[in-house]
Amino acid sequence: MKGKWTILGSILAVLLLTLAAGLTNAQGPQPPAQGAQPQGGVGVQSALGTAFTYQGQLKKNGNPVNDNCDFLFSLWDAATEGSQVGSNQEKTNVPVSNGLFTVQLDFGAGAFQGDARWLRIRVRCPTGIHDYSVLDPRQPLTPVPYALALPGLRTQQNTTSPNLIGGYSGNGVTDGVVGATIGGGGLHLNTNRVTDLYGTVGGGVANQAGSDDGDTANATATTVGGGSTNVASGETATVGGGFGNTARARYSTVSGGYGNDALGEFATVGGGENNLAVGDDTTIGGGWCNEATGAYATVPGGVFAKATHYGEIAYAAGQFGGFSLTCPSAGDAQTSLYVMRIERTCTAGTWYDLYLNGNDTPSEFLTIAPGRTVAFDALVVGRSNDDESAAYQIRGLVENAAGTLSVKYMQTVLGEDDPNWDVKAITGFGALVIQVQGNGENIRWVASVRTAEVAW
Repeated sequence: MKGKWTILGSILAVLLLTLAAGLTNAQGPQPPAQGAQPQGGVGVQSALGTAFTYQGQLKKNGNPVNDNCDFLFSLWDAATEGSQVGSNQEKTNVPVSNGLFTVQLDFGAGAFQGDARWLRIRVRCPTGIHDYSVLDPRQPLTPVPYALALPGLRTQQNTTSPNLIGGYSGNGVTDGVVGATIGGGGLHLNTNRVTDLYGTVGGGVANQAGSDDGDTANATATTVGGGSTNVASGETATVGGGFGNTARARYSTVSGGYGNDALGEFATVGGGENNLAVGDDTTIGGGWCNEATGAYATVPGGVFAKATHYGEIAYAAGQFGGFSLTCPSAGDAQTSLYVMRIERTCTAGTWYDLYLNGNDTPSEFLTIAPGRTVAFDALVVGRSNDDESAAYQIRGLVENAAGTLSVKYMQTVLGEDDPNWDVKAITGFGALVIQVQGNGENIRWVASVRTAEVAW
């Protein structure tokens, strides 16, 4: 059909309403009004979808068309040439009255990611007659005014909790994930991603919230605040920022720094670089190349300290083993603090061991590794249930020579109500063991042991 076709079109304001509704639903349940009874949580009742309304005015040779026409729409990333986005949308037998027509278009969830888009439109009138004619130029899809306040922001609708994605157009959420948030950031080849349910990436580049192992529910509610190349892959794990940090276990946290790992449940690394919190509930405040592998162990900072025992606090300001990013000799020049305890009815003449966890567990002794020498200063205190007390100091040396332990020490009685109470230091189970005895009373014993340690 010969003739000059022209078109003028726009997206109706329904697109803005759709976006606003999606943001409202994403806010979550609100607190009940005063006097109202709390209600159960209610999810999004139906997804808003990705369709939008397009209205155009079609003219031929300058005159408005009155007919039933067929339209073929395609979405492009440039005004000329460029690449097509999504699939073709064919709308047939569309009424055109005085040139005006309205259609619903849907190019899918990934079509609009904050970049400019153009519609290529082809038309034939009457419907089913002749070939399609291309309408030039392509029609730019301009935002409604309030949408300009949210550049680089898009939603992925679902019936549970919509995903909100900002920043670089390549930032993404794994299929099947709901409740995800990417605040911004990201760039080419360094996108931000959420791979598990209810994960959050605040910004930065190349950050990941979730395990990305194909199971979208085994690392839920993870958070990466920002920075670069950080991964929070344990359930509810958090990385605040920094570079190359990982929080891999449940409830683990790395606040920032460089190359830090929190591998134990509830483990925390405050910052610094190349620190490793392996044991459950371990803490490393900062510093460089420190390790906390024993449960509840702590390294406050410094460099090359290694807290390997239950509840140990270790500190070092260097090592003898030389420079290495893998920290192979961490702990060969350090000081540590340990607390031992036990509660026991102490039969007269019987010796009882103190344990780091207080639970008669030989594995929770202060073990001495081969090639290590330890100077120790132990304060031991006991109190019975009938108000008798005693305090002692044991100072000495324990060493492990090729697997054989020996100990030498001096004991000082600081005070005792019953001369039949006593303490001593022995070796056993590959460890320095503090032993105590009473005179038939139920006694609570506590020892603090401070050490200077060297290894060769």
